[in-house]
Amino acid sequence: MSRLMTGSHRKSKYIMNIENKKTDIQKEEFSLNNSAIFNIPNRITLSRLFLAVVFFVFLTYRYFNVAFIIFLVAAATDWLDGYLARKWELSTDLGRLVDPFVDKVIICGAFIIFVHLANEIIAPWMVITIVAREFLVSSIRGFSESKGVKFASNIWGKTKMFIQSWTICAILLYYAHFENISWAEYMVSAFLWITIITTIGSGITYVYSAKKTLLAA
Repeated sequence: MSRLMTGSHRKSKYIMNIENKKTDIQKEEFSLNNSAIFNIPNRITLSRLFLAVVFFVFLTYRYFNVAFIIFLVAAATDWLDGYLARKWELSTDLGRLVDPFVDKVIICGAFIIFVHLANEIIAPWMVITIVAREFLVSSIRGFSESKGVKFASNIWGKTKMFIQSWTICAILLYYAHFENISWAEYMVSAFLWITIITTIGSGITYVYSAKKTLLAA
């Protein structure tokens, strides 16, 4: 009887050890899935980087309709990752840094390719202005963060991003369906000038907002 009870006790202890190991594994998986790198909003942000590469390929080979759809999906993920991060309280420093970086990749990449594909409606200096502004703001953000000062996006930066996205969509639709139509070309040109103005203006607001940090350097 004593041996039987001892065997039963060992078996129960063995089962408990297995259950504890399962619990530990589940906790590790939960921690991994909810870490700064692997939470859902950040995964969506990183997936947009992959979409950017696919978008560039189709744009380069002048598949404007396909590129337009991919760009819309990428723009939707830009809204979705921020919405989910706020709703589920999963905002992280990583997401705050990676999200604008991915935005800059897809926006600057699109305009750089347009210099080759759409040189009759977009001048090189326009693209240089857009890219230079992004480098400037990224440099200010990096410097501010190194000083322990958070550098979040403001309403002007978000407005700039919105207008740039609309301009890219307008250019894609122009070459897909309205090329060489005068009114469409004038409309795209208007979008481009609005983009340049808001790009410069938003850059100035970021420099102004960081002036204390910059002057204290």
